Amino acid sequence: MRIAIAGYALEASMFTRLVSTEDDFTIARGDELLARYDFPKILGADAEGIEWVPIMRSTGGAGGPILPETMDAFVEEIVEGIAAAHAAAPLDGVYLDWHGASHTIGRDHDEEDFVRGIRNAVGDNVVLSMSMDPHGNFSRELAELLDLATSHRHAPHLDNQATRERAIRNLVTVLLDGRRPEKAWVRVPVLLPGERTSTMEEPGASVFLAAGPASEREGVLDAAIWVGFAWADEDRNAGAVLVTGYDTAAITATAEELASAFWDAREGFVIVTEHSGQWDDAMDFLLTAPERQIWIADSGDNVTAGGSGDVTFAIHATLARQDVLDTGLKILFAQLIDPETVAAGVLVGEGGVLDRAIGAAIDNRFGGPVDGPWTVTTIIEGTFGEGPVGIILTNGLIDVAVHSARFKFTDPKDPTSFGRPGQVWFDMTAWDVVVVKNGYFFPGQRALASTEYMALTPGGTDLDFDRLPFDKVQRPIFPLDRDFEADLRATALPARQA
Repeated sequence: MRIAIAGYALEASMFTRLVSTEDDFTIARGDELLARYDFPKILGADAEGIEWVPIMRSTGGAGGPILPETMDAFVEEIVEGIAAAHAAAPLDGVYLDWHGASHTIGRDHDEEDFVRGIRNAVGDNVVLSMSMDPHGNFSRELAELLDLATSHRHAPHLDNQATRERAIRNLVTVLLDGRRPEKAWVRVPVLLPGERTSTMEEPGASVFLAAGPASEREGVLDAAIWVGFAWADEDRNAGAVLVTGYDTAAITATAEELASAFWDAREGFVIVTEHSGQWDDAMDFLLTAPERQIWIADSGDNVTAGGSGDVTFAIHATLARQDVLDTGLKILFAQLIDPETVAAGVLVGEGGVLDRAIGAAIDNRFGGPVDGPWTVTTIIEGTFGEGPVGIILTNGLIDVAVHSARFKFTDPKDPTSFGRPGQVWFDMTAWDVVVVKNGYFFPGQRALASTEYMALTPGGTDLDFDRLPFDKVQRPIFPLDRDFEADLRATALPARQA
């Protein structure tokens, strides 16, 4: 049995000023790609006799739309690599380690085109299995091109690795069984961000974790639910359900049941932190909250969803609140992306002064660079011995941790963290307030926070959808539209005929 492995991952906000290029991707090929998967652990005895053929996986995390020439290069390498492997000796399957929220500048449906190229390269005889992030968009077109697809069930994604393993097991199960599964797909007309659909709270826990038990039903091979990606503007953006299996009635009923539960809970999907509001509301909260340490999410510039990480709106708005500054609260903006300022700070050293403005090099729509002078209090060394990855600055009123790369601000040991070079983390016990550029809080962050506040700030990942210029999404869709009935009938997609 021969199975090729390839992948592509980009979560692209169409409302940011970021542009993703090849430099924003981590590329794995050959043995480096195979090392991502412990096949004996995943498959047990079924791992014997399988030849795994690594092609390439490009991982871009979250950012802006990708340059066409960069996307074309990825497509060419993966499609041609799979075609060459298939020509050398026929492939039985292809495992696609994906995300599902890409967007190429000037193009829609780029991932459907990508997968169609792979399908054309191998034909109908080869089984395609894909693992995805639930914050990807799973269109009917994708459902038709693939034989199998599944997604993470937890948000934050505690089950990153488990999802990949499930997609691989499903693929091998189908190949050993010799039967292609039938598919039941439902579009759920909702457009919701992860900050409203976390499985650490209800109704997200009940709605999305239900896919696990549903997969154990008689006649069902796998059940998956997609939330969709809220900060893209394509007609494929929406929630979705896919159930695969060998009993038409069972997979249809299961898909419609999961879709109905998702739809029925739509009004309950609210911001999943105890406290939320606009930035000035967050500042008002600081004046009365007895808890320390308070963590605030500058959610409109969420680097884990495509924000540029250099929006200065929150810093400017805080410096304008003299009543907050007069309290003496030690406020740390733990995450501002500005590699040139980091380089300058390292050059002058700890105790040195930078007479320069910081931030807003990419996105200055909501505030320009913040004027200095700034004193360098700390140079932050990388966890992996890669040298300085950030600096901490102060102007006597606030402190700002400036990062040289766009990574989420989490402990490398956090279960949702990949722990990669360039990631910034340090001891924050000296501060009363910590501001981070993410949406929902990650487990390691929540462990440090006495209380949390989700601030609905402007930016490329704005949670206030009334401020975003949606144009192409298929209407009606909740919450942009509310007075409509959803058609949640499953579309039956027969097993692909070899």
